[in-house]
Amino acid sequence: MAKFQIQSASSTVNWTGKKVLGLHTGSINVESGFLELTDHLITNGEIKIDMASIAVTDIEDIKTHHEFLAHLQSEDFFSVDRFKTATLVITGSRQIENSNFSISGNLTIKDITNPISFNAKIEVFTDYLHSMGEIVIDRTAYNIRYGSGKFIDNLGDKLIYDDFVLQFKLIGKIS
Repeated sequence: MAKFQIQSASSTVNWTGKKVLGLHTGSINVESGFLELTDHLITNGEIKIDMASIAVTDIEDIKTHHEFLAHLQSEDFFSVDRFKTATLVITGSRQIENSNFSISGNLTIKDITNPISFNAKIEVFTDYLHSMGEIVIDRTAYNIRYGSGKFIDNLGDKLIYDDFVLQFKLIGKIS
């Protein structure tokens, strides 16, 4: 078994949320984490995300940028004041082919936990682990209902799609 500590400064998580008339993008910081590999498979792990670090990267107008960021941090979305971290606990993996894996685990956002699975590329270079992938998350499973067509009728062009995407690059160093 090898345990890799996630290097927060070298790791990135970018998000994309879509709506009828476009999309928004941003980033969020990895707070801490680790991945354990046994026989070339991830058998255990935990990644903590610093929700207070959520950033918006696609809005240049300062006033609009601050308003949108405040809205993401509010009760309508991530309730950052109450829920400072989101956590992904890895429960297992299976190899698809070469360095591509299907990862399973439990994702907790706003103290609500749901099972999740996603694909990731994982490579180990001596003392370092490099992983890249994408996770599609249904925000309504975490009680984030603002602008959702599942819960509000007649939104028209104000509809926000329920799925948002996290694209990640994680760098780990053997501990």
